[in-house]
Amino acid sequence: MAAVMAVALTGRLGQSEHTSSAQTATARVTLDRPSTLRGGLMWPARVTIRARTQIVEPQVVLGAGYVRGMQLNTIEPAPADEATRGRSLALTYATLEPGDELTVYLQLQVNPDTLGRQDLSVVLEPGGDDPPASVRLPASATVLP
Repeated sequence: MAAVMAVALTGRLGQSEHTSSAQTATARVTLDRPSTLRGGLMWPARVTIRARTQIVEPQVVLGAGYVRGMQLNTIEPAPADEATRGRSLALTYATLEPGDELTVYLQLQVNPDTLGRQDLSVVLEPGGDDPPASVRLPASATVLP
């Protein structure tokens, strides 16, 4: 029992925050989330987009792990539009001007029977007639029993 408690105190059993980011000439995308989760655990994620150019109707496309084996309880601010794209969830927001920052807060809970690696990738896909390049941020989390 003492060994389990010692490992838990190191943060290896979930909820320690992990930050990753990706950027192009279009924008910088940062994702803050835990890299290890447990069944039943409630956890936050935060996606921050800092526009470098105008991004018309940006879509934040969340990997399948945000909805498969999870309960997505909250998305703030609410997107102007939501759609599924295969197993992913696409959230559309208002146009961003250069220097604008959009932060999307997510609150999720792991289903008790979910195990293994979950796709927590984020893709920023600009809209419009001649959209600039997408920003892809690969990310994952491991769900422990």
